[in-house]
Amino acid sequence: MRTRGKLIITGFGALFAIFVAPIAWSAFGTNGYFYAGRCICGHDSFVRIQGDGYFKYSPGHAVAEDRAFTICRRGDGWCVLIPPHSAMFSSPLDGQDKVIARLRFRDGALYESWGSSTNWERLPKVYNIWPIWAAKLLKE
Repeated sequence: MRTRGKLIITGFGALFAIFVAPIAWSAFGTNGYFYAGRCICGHDSFVRIQGDGYFKYSPGHAVAEDRAFTICRRGDGWCVLIPPHSAMFSSPLDGQDKVIARLRFRDGALYESWGSSTNWERLPKVYNIWPIWAAKLLKE
């Protein structure tokens, strides 16, 4: 095989590896995004967990991904804590370690239970994260 053929095969192999690497990365554990359904205006919504943050993103809204809540590890999952209030307003929940939701990662999906509900909503994992990344790159 000539050098040119080897370079073409190596190039296609590298391109394939670059395409597959993020998909493989998002397939394991809590890496990547979870599909949270559609918002009221019909756009897909996604959530992800990174460190102690619970992030929300909806590509159709042309708004950057934002950290919605702080989470803390407890037992077999996470607790979603109430966000801090503004210094201008007071709330009866200020200064308390109030848990407003619980999260669990099980069977390749994220499960959420909000409030005092014992019902768990399943958020399936998004394995192909290229459309989400492409939307982020094109919006910024």
